[in-house]
Amino acid sequence: MPTFHYIPKQISEVKPTDSRVSLIGNVVNVGENSFILDDGTGKIEVISEMPVERNKLFRVFCSVIDEKLKADVVQDMEGLDLNLFKKVKELYNSSGV
Repeated sequence: MPTFHYIPKQISEVKPTDSRVSLIGNVVNVGENSFILDDGTGKIEVISEMPVERNKLFRVFCSVIDEKLKADVVQDMEGLDLNLFKKVKELYNSSGV
C-alpha cells in the first residue's frame, strides 16, 4: 500500500511541482466548489466540495493536480492558538531536528 506524505508549507512556498502539501490558514472566501485560504504569507484557491466556513481556521491536506490544489482532507482547527503554533514551528525548525 502506498504511503502518502503531505509536506507542511506556507502558501508562499507552494510550487506547481509539489505533489502533496498541507496548509493552515483562514478561509476568506467560499465558492461553490472551492475556497480561498489565507495564511498571512499569501492566499490560494483550494478546490473542494467539503464544507468550510468563512473566517474559520482550517488545515487542508491537498494534492497538486495540474498546478491546482485539490483538498483531500479538511480539518477544522478552531481553538488552535495560531501564534503559539508558529512559535513552536520556528523553534522546531531552528533546532535542526
